[in-house]
Order: sequence, then structure tokens, then C-alpha cells
Amino acid sequence: MTLNIENICYYLTNLRDMSNKSYDITSWQAFENKNMEIKDFTNLLETPVNLLLKSIGAELKQVAKNRILEYQASEFKRNYFTKTLLHRSEPIKLTDFYQPLHIANQKDYRKFSHKLKKISTEDISKLFKKSNYITLIGNAGSGKSTIVKYLFINAVQQGYKIPIKIELRYLNEYKHSFTDYIFNEIFLFHKLGFTTPIIERLLGGDSFVFFFDGYDEISSDKKEQVTQEIDKFVSRFPNNNFLITSRPYTNIDTLPLFSNYIVCDLDEKEIPAFVKKQISDNEEELSEKIIKAISKIDNRSYRTFLSNPLLLSMFILTFQSYSEIPKKRSDFYRQVFDTLYSVHDSVSKLSYVREKISGLPKDGFEDILRLFSFISFFEEKFIFQLEYLEQKLNIIKEKKKNLKFSNDNLIEDLQVAIGILNKEGLDYTFPHRSLQEYFAANYISNLSDQNKELIFKKIKTIIEKEYFYLINNHHFLALLGEQDYNSMMKLVAIPLLEDLFQNLETSKRLNLNDKYDTVCKTFLTAVELMQPELRKELIHKEFCENNRPNIILMGESRNKFEFPKDEKVISEKDVNSSIKIIRQNGQNWIEDIKKNIADQEKSDADIIDII
Repeated sequence: MTLNIENICYYLTNLRDMSNKSYDITSWQAFENKNMEIKDFTNLLETPVNLLLKSIGAELKQVAKNRILEYQASEFKRNYFTKTLLHRSEPIKLTDFYQPLHIANQKDYRKFSHKLKKISTEDISKLFKKSNYITLIGNAGSGKSTIVKYLFINAVQQGYKIPIKIELRYLNEYKHSFTDYIFNEIFLFHKLGFTTPIIERLLGGDSFVFFFDGYDEISSDKKEQVTQEIDKFVSRFPNNNFLITSRPYTNIDTLPLFSNYIVCDLDEKEIPAFVKKQISDNEEELSEKIIKAISKIDNRSYRTFLSNPLLLSMFILTFQSYSEIPKKRSDFYRQVFDTLYSVHDSVSKLSYVREKISGLPKDGFEDILRLFSFISFFEEKFIFQLEYLEQKLNIIKEKKKNLKFSNDNLIEDLQVAIGILNKEGLDYTFPHRSLQEYFAANYISNLSDQNKELIFKKIKTIIEKEYFYLINNHHFLALLGEQDYNSMMKLVAIPLLEDLFQNLETSKRLNLNDKYDTVCKTFLTAVELMQPELRKELIHKEFCENNRPNIILMGESRNKFEFPKDEKVISEKDVNSSIKIIRQNGQNWIEDIKKNIADQEKSDADIIDII
């Protein structure tokens, strides 16, 4: 059977149940009618699929070919059509809004941030020209997952290789190994291969490009195991291409075969182009107003917010209601929720407010989002099956008697009327993980003093027990620090730093590497919790000068730092110099913070005395 466009539509309709993905066939037909790129889909994949299947028997070849094309058609559509924060009601073509982002080699990014050799993500074949193995590291909202979707499409369009995309967060619920997941849930489930030996034979060539998206979303209790299994899988099938995405500081950059790249911020020239891409052509006047407003924003706000694709999208979303960016990022997320609550469909329909069928008031939605985000964030859940979602909503109703709602109606409101919960197949997610972090931090900031003390002490204990929690969750901690600065400083930052200073006092008993390990942890703790806005600047200043080992490039193995081979070996002099700098900066920060908190509390007391 020839897999023409009509057959693809047929297969997509019938694959709906078996693939655990729900597709709107009308969107696909509209897509076909517009004569888009997928019209030549079969021809595009014909060559790589034929090359892949040359090693298996003729009796299986045609069946396998049809099934691979069916699967690829399904995945192509899933990545080609997508919803965004600005287009929440109907999926749109990714190529209509994708502004090609740039990446840079990690070492160059650290050393030459002002004279970077940037690499465009517009062409997958050029991306893999120097290496078959790439890690793509970017901050929250930098566009990592969108890059992966685009590269998936680009691989098909170029006939480059057969793309396979795996969202690593699904491994959190998976009971078996990473290799089992690929074999059983991808190849056997979709019948791309018939037996394990055939799958191994297919993977043994160079026909696939694997995208492993969201390494930072693997739960902490599975991360070490999954990392080892990814390394084994790549080593077992080394002729394929592999790309892994992650937030920074997750230790993914220590995988031995991989070249590490950083997702670059949008620059001044890219921002206007990005804005125009997000807004339809018939709203040119709106895009010009937004670009003009951006040009008037001061440099600090510009660098902090608008160089990040997600935050720039949020600014576009909130523009007609809030034309200025607040100083605090947490206030900005608040504006985003206000806009999502009041606005539906697109930036051009500001007068339309959809009915909320749950009957909840606005503060009721906020309470539920705070509670659910707090629970799910600390359970390290970033994708929610319906069963999990309903279980937590039932707990919320049980514990908070004032919140009365139907689960079905609430979920529909969050998904349809507000657009703060996306449905992906049978699962639900926030439009971006940073919204979950905002609501979780907001919940903590609204607790009573007694309950705050309990949760902040738990956070301190988690950091002490698993130090890299601090690094992996710096965005959440920054939001929490903005919303409850005094509690964060008094109950987490200052006690944690003072404990580390005590360790420095006894460091004479430690060997050189352990001593430097303590130094690094002390310094990064101070920066992350007390001066997060200076993190990049201070790390460069204190640890990159004089050929000191660059802490950002160091890996983590059982919470011990390893020195990169191409850097100078650390010396006693370097350690002692670092200890002196850290102690001086840290003690000054502690004294200033204690004084500021005391002054603030005294001024509040004076105001209370007036009445």
C-alpha cells in the first residue's frame, strides 16, 4: 500500500487510541488543503527509510516501511502543529512563529560572551557537522523544546535522518530501563520493529537522530540511573545522532561523548523579528506598538526579561493591559496570570472573556493553582496524568473546605477558559514549568509564620542533603526570595552560609579537592540565595581569572567536583585565595542583609506605634 496523504489522514484517525495521543483530524485536513510542506512527506522520508531497512528481509521490509512512515507522519504533525502561550485555542504551524534561535559552544560562551561565534538552529545538518552528540543547555524559557520541535521538522524536510523524539519526563513513571523505554514504548509499541534483534539491527546503523528533551525534568531519584543508561545507549548505537536538552547545572554537560552548547539570548536585532513572528500579519499595528515600547525600556529590564523568548512572549501577551515590565519577575508572572484569566484566544481579542463553568471566583483559581503547584513541584511532577491531577484536586478539596468545585469543570476551565493547563495527548502540563514554580513559591510566601518556618527549614535540609537542588532549582528559589525575602534570608540563606563558613574553619583537615569542593559550595550558595542577579558576573570574576578552574564546567559525581582535563590543576594558593574572597564577600552580605531586615522591621514597628 502506498502511504499517500489520504492514507496518512486515515492512519492518524485510527492511531488515536493506540498511540495515547489525541489529534484533531480537521486541523490535518485544513493543513492538507493549504498545500503545506507535508504534501511531499512520503518522498522526503523515502530515502532515509529505504536506507534504514536495507538490512532486513524483503518479507518484512514493506510492512516495516509503512509502519515507520505512519509513526513519522503522526510525530511530524504533533511537532508541526503546536499551541503557544499566545495561541492557546487552536494549534498553529510552528514555522509560522519560529524565530531561528542561536547556540554557542559552552566554553566560548563562558570566556567570550561579548564576541561569540553563534550557530543558527535553522539547519539540522549543519548543527551535527562537527559532532554526532550535542547537549543543548538553556535557562527556563530559552526555547529548548521549541528548537527540538523545529529540528524534528527540519530533519524530515531535508531527508536528513529519521527523527525520534523522547520527552524524558515520561521516564519518571516508567518502571524499566531507558533502553527498554525506547525498545518497548517506541519501536515495539508502534510496531516499528518486530523483535529485539531487528530493532538492534535497525539502531546499529546511522539512520536515526534522537532528541532527548527535558533532562532537567527527570526526578532526582532516577537521574543518576537514567544518565548512566543514556550514556550506555549512546555508546551502544554510536553512529546515530543524539541531542539532549536541559536547564543549566544539571551535570548533563559531563556526558563523555557530548559537545556542550548554550542557547543564546535574543539580541537587540532578533527581538523585533521575534515579536513580528508571534503576531499575525493583520495585527501589524500592534506589533509595531510593542516593538516601540520595548525600545523605550531601560537596559536592565531589557536584559533580564526580553532577551528570553518565553518572557518576551509573556510581555506580548500582557502588553495591552500592562505596557511596562515590573522590576520583580514574580510580579511579572502575576500579570501573566491576570491576563490569561481575562483574555482568551489571542492578543487581539482583549474584550472577550470566556465563561468559567466551575463557578469559582478568580481568587479560588489562584488558591487551587498555588496548592496544586506546591504539591506537584515538591513531588517533582511536571507532567500530570488525569489520575494524578484528580487525586491532588481531591486532597485540596478535602483539606480546604472553602474550595468547592467539580474536578471536570475545573480542569476544563484551566485548560479552555484560562489556558494555564495544556493537554498533550492524555496528559496535562503547564504552558511552561516556570508558571508552576511561580505558584509554588507564591503559596509558600502566603503561609503563616509558623508554617513558613517549617517549609523553609525543609528547603534548607534538602539543600544540605542534596546540594545540587540549589543549582537545579535556582529559578524557583529566586521567585521565592522575591516574594518572601526576609524568611528566605533568615531561615535558609544565612544559616546555610554560616554552616559552610564553619566548614571552612575546619578545612585544614580536608584534602585539597575536598577543601575546594567546600569553597565552591560556599560561594555558589551565597550567590544563588543572596545575589542571584550577580551570579554570572561573580562566577566569572572569582573563579575564571588567573586560569582558575571554571566551576561551571565542573561535573558532579556523588556531590564531588571533578576538574576538567584542559584546565590548570588547582593549587593550595588558589584555594586559600578563594576562601579569603568568599569569606569576605559572604560576611559582608550577611551583615548587610541582617541590617536591612532589622531596619525594615523597626520601620514597620514605628508605623504600628503611630496608630
